[in-house]
Amino acid sequence: MSKYAPLGKWLRQQPQNSVTLTFAQIEGIIGDHLPPNTREYFRGWDKTPGSALNDAFLNAGWRTVMVDLANKKVKFQRVKGV
Repeated sequence: MSKYAPLGKWLRQQPQNSVTLTFAQIEGIIGDHLPPNTREYFRGWDKTPGSALNDAFLNAGWRTVMVDLANKKVKFQRVKGV
């Protein structure tokens, strides 16, 4: 199981269709630190399958719609029909 599986599980349980989380909140959900690339580059949050982090939210039926590296937060949106 990926260390990001708890993020996917948490997102699946959300009743709303979008949610904004700080990096610290995500770290609390996964119980570990995010890798440095997620704090420095948008690519760490892109919608490309293949990384454990991206697969966690994509497989849960969510995608990123805003990444704010300066304020260390990311907005996820539920994918319709998933």
